[in-house]
Amino acid sequence: MHLINMNTLTHHLPADCGQRASRTGRLARYGRKSQIGSTLIEALVAMLVLSVGLLGIAGLASASLRYSQGAWARAAVASGLSDLADRVRSNPTASITDYRFNATTYANQRIAFDDGDLAIALDCLTNVCTPTQLATYQLTDWRNTVNRNMPGAAVWVSGTRDTQYVATIMWFDKTFVEDDGVTPKASEECTIVAGVIDEDGIAARTCCPAAAAVIDGVRCTNMSVIP
Repeated sequence: MHLINMNTLTHHLPADCGQRASRTGRLARYGRKSQIGSTLIEALVAMLVLSVGLLGIAGLASASLRYSQGAWARAAVASGLSDLADRVRSNPTASITDYRFNATTYANQRIAFDDGDLAIALDCLTNVCTPTQLATYQLTDWRNTVNRNMPGAAVWVSGTRDTQYVATIMWFDKTFVEDDGVTPKASEECTIVAGVIDEDGIAARTCCPAAAAVIDGVRCTNMSVIP
């Protein structure tokens, strides 16, 4: 058996062995720190990409909701205006102004609905009514129906039967706002005289009667009713 003298072994090691070992240790530690730094940067980038993606999804969901609400409102308005036209045509012997309703502002109409449906003085489904009484019943029932189907709804009917009625449905649209996304937008107003709107094109279909004095955030749709 040969015994190894540790002192002799140490004496024969290269002089820079300790320096190389120290340098290797520092490089290893530096490598580990670089890996940790790279991992943190990758995690931050991944979080940023995910955040942008989530914001995009939220924007698409919001736009989709607005479009669906707009489609629902257009369908409800079309149904309401068609309903009035059918009621007017079902009562051909009514006077030329029996279906006119153009003296109550938007705000006062909403106050009248605070307690629910408007009271019907004479129910023509269970009673015999004159043409004028039938028109009054149908107009009140129509107003109740529009109010139940649309938020913050009110109506306006001008003109005469022998020329044409111009029926307007007004409703509060919470998505009808300014660019800041908060402030309700004001609708364009128009004057309706003898069943004629003083606007052309799209404005004539979407303007609100000035005499109705609608509040900001209210949209309007106009339609001619010719019996």
